[in-house]
Amino acid sequence: MSPIKILVVEDEVIVAADIAGRLKKLGYAVIATVVSGEEAIKKVTEERPDLVLMDIVLKGEMDGVTAAEKIRAKVDVPTIFLTAYADDKTLQRAKITDPFGYIIKPFQQNDLRVAIEIALHRHSIEAKMRESLKVSEATRESLAEKSHRQNQYISMAAHELRNPLNAILISAELLKIDRTRSSDESQVKTLRLVHSATQKMNQLIDDMLFVGRAESGKLKCNPFPINLVEFCQELLAQLQLGNEAHKLTLIPSDVTSAILDQQLLYCIISNLIVNAIKYSPNGGEVSLELEYLQAGGGDKEAIFCLSPECLIPNSNFTKINSPSLIIRIRDEGIGIPETEVGKIFEMFYRCKNTERIKGNGLGLTIVKKAVDLQGGAIGCESKIGIGTTFTVALPYIALSSKSHR
Repeated sequence: MSPIKILVVEDEVIVAADIAGRLKKLGYAVIATVVSGEEAIKKVTEERPDLVLMDIVLKGEMDGVTAAEKIRAKVDVPTIFLTAYADDKTLQRAKITDPFGYIIKPFQQNDLRVAIEIALHRHSIEAKMRESLKVSEATRESLAEKSHRQNQYISMAAHELRNPLNAILISAELLKIDRTRSSDESQVKTLRLVHSATQKMNQLIDDMLFVGRAESGKLKCNPFPINLVEFCQELLAQLQLGNEAHKLTLIPSDVTSAILDQQLLYCIISNLIVNAIKYSPNGGEVSLELEYLQAGGGDKEAIFCLSPECLIPNSNFTKINSPSLIIRIRDEGIGIPETEVGKIFEMFYRCKNTERIKGNGLGLTIVKKAVDLQGGAIGCESKIGIGTTFTVALPYIALSSKSHR
């Protein structure tokens, strides 16, 4: 255990030498003896001693009380005053600096040891109390924030569920009122409306359950060999149905297979492409590109961020430092406002320019959770009226020919 470091502030050279000698005999390390308050402040800032022995009466413009006050404002180091004077006025000034002791000269060596040990013990206890209070406050704020978020999610979920539920109730009433007068075609149309509203409710519930399981730690990553080309081709074919105004393209690549969690990969790619289609109301091409990136990036760099807070175009991007599968999905849609890019992964968040486009704001939340569960990263580049590119980097494990078979 290293000895306790003490700074002696005393303008009488003989007295300072005597105090330093006593401290060394007691097993303490004297880092320096200085004669002025200015020197004391400088030395404390540079050396960070465990304790300061400060004479109150010092030569120069600054006395020991003022020096102790300035030290206390800069560094958390306990101070013990040494003085031959104990008048009430001096004592009151010294109290303001919250000293850890007050020794009257002349003093015995044992008095010095006791004062130092008590000061250090008190300082240690106070430090622990401050840390405990800080942790308690952080915990309280975290619980309050969690409670606020839960209430917000419940409110938002109720709002999102209300629209399809109202559609179902209205349709049921229409069927009840017009069951004898309405035509078969009218009834079929109403039933389709009920079916569509039910699907929306089921999808919203499934999405919320996914996010809930991810946040509670119940959703795990289970990597398994995947033929990436076949997987992506089948997924694009499914999503192309009913979206003929958009051209969904898989860009040819040397990456054909990997070991990944298929469910999480599906969540990532499907949600990003559905969003690309949804927010490209005028149609256009939506491309999916796969790329293998070596550790360190080689001559290439994948543009992505480590957290939503970093998602600002062209800044705070980082190189990938491990073999990674890069997934890029580009669209020619409405784009994301630059001021809102950092918020897009928040639950139920929807950008201001999407008000006329239906959605619940959960798709990108699910994408982010699925990326995080696989130890990956995601970033976004977007320009209003031109389009958006999402880039996902997932840890890449090559699939050998044996495991593929």
